[in-house]
Amino acid sequence: MMRLTRPVVRFVGGAAALLIAFALLGTASAEVQASNFTATSADPSAIEFSVQVSGDPIASSTLSYRRASGPTSIGGDLPGEVPSRGTGVVTATLGTNNGTAYIPVGTRFTYQWILKTEGGDTIETEPQEFTFLDGRFDWQRLDQGGVTVYWYADRALAQSVLDASAGAVADMSALLDANIDFPITVVLYSGGDSGLAAQQPRGGVYDELSRTGGTRVAPDIVHVYDSLGLGWEDITRHEITHVVTAEAGDGPFTKMPSWLDEGLATYAQSNKGTRVAAVEAAIAGDNTLRLRNLNAPVNRADQIELFYGQSWRVVEYLIDTYGGDKMAELLATIKAGNTADQAFQDVYGFDQDGLYNEWRVSVGLEPIEFAPVVQATTTAPTEATRAPLTLPTSVSAGSSSSNGSTSGAAGDGGSGDSGTDVEVSPDDGGNGNVVTAAIIGAVTLVLAGGLGFFGLKLMRAKPQA
Repeated sequence: MMRLTRPVVRFVGGAAALLIAFALLGTASAEVQASNFTATSADPSAIEFSVQVSGDPIASSTLSYRRASGPTSIGGDLPGEVPSRGTGVVTATLGTNNGTAYIPVGTRFTYQWILKTEGGDTIETEPQEFTFLDGRFDWQRLDQGGVTVYWYADRALAQSVLDASAGAVADMSALLDANIDFPITVVLYSGGDSGLAAQQPRGGVYDELSRTGGTRVAPDIVHVYDSLGLGWEDITRHEITHVVTAEAGDGPFTKMPSWLDEGLATYAQSNKGTRVAAVEAAIAGDNTLRLRNLNAPVNRADQIELFYGQSWRVVEYLIDTYGGDKMAELLATIKAGNTADQAFQDVYGFDQDGLYNEWRVSVGLEPIEFAPVVQATTTAPTEATRAPLTLPTSVSAGSSSSNGSTSGAAGDGGSGDSGTDVEVSPDDGGNGNVVTAAIIGAVTLVLAGGLGFFGLKLMRAKPQA
């Protein structure tokens, strides 16, 4: 019979106790409850995100968000503000129209909170969905054929805007051989200054001298602010056409000239308004604008009507003379990476100056002799007709909490409140668990080596009677 000496017994007992202690440490985990997810906007300038946190104290928080933008998705991270006690309402504020960032009303978000406990564990909440709408109004929605119209004032007007949107998508997609395979959102204001706060400023003098009827503010979002005497339906058709032309003619490195883009959008209107008189006056006085100078929108408010009117007349001439198939081929050629002049030369046999002179002759004007233009192999023309969408990667966290509720009619317009409580456990990749696992592994190896050494020593010891 073999007996163990007291030192060996004490060592084995201590080792077992230590292993049990570390095992218990490894199975312990932080418990954090996250509930009452909200995302609210009092006006178009900012979104307030909040979440109620209880359980183990939180040391830091991050709001991670992404938004759909037509066929693409972009996003960023925001630092959250955590209460001093580590539990309670955690908040973050995303600026949406503050001079440095512009995120348009109508944007659809997916977001989640990333919470870190004081013990080093990382918790990720379930993703939440939210549609950013102007909190000054009680929004409702209408849907048809992949188009959603958000409205608050006149249901009959909203239905006519929805019909015009769906019709423009169908008509212009057929003309330009475009495939719009993503949902389109239209945000309809009631006219006057109601939508002014939702617009991205373009400059004090310009804004004072011009009025915006609508804007394509993102690849998949259109704002309609005012009829401008053209009719709500024509403003809508114009802006929806920009969605189609961008999909048909804008590539990653080359984009359509602005005159071509705006000419097609005006072509889609039934009523061209005062733009007809503007271009007729320019033709009568031989004051038309060289197309090459209209690759970006004009910056003079007194030339806006002529810019739109002449762009439309040139586009109309191209379609009437050469057919819609050639126009679709032109946009596809630009999208493939060719400059506008290269694309015109390949498809029609002339560049922009050649087109300008051909059109001038068609309206009774003499052609103009231009100096040869040196062609670049690739170009990315300035794109100023589309308000840029800039998502910051970090914004100062807000200090106030928000408890808005979801608007029944709009679905997710007023708030992103899910109305449910979620209990989440630490991420398996959290720092706390990684360190614990490493310590347990090291201690286990040391103890196993020690036990093996003493076991070998005991086997060699002489048995005692």
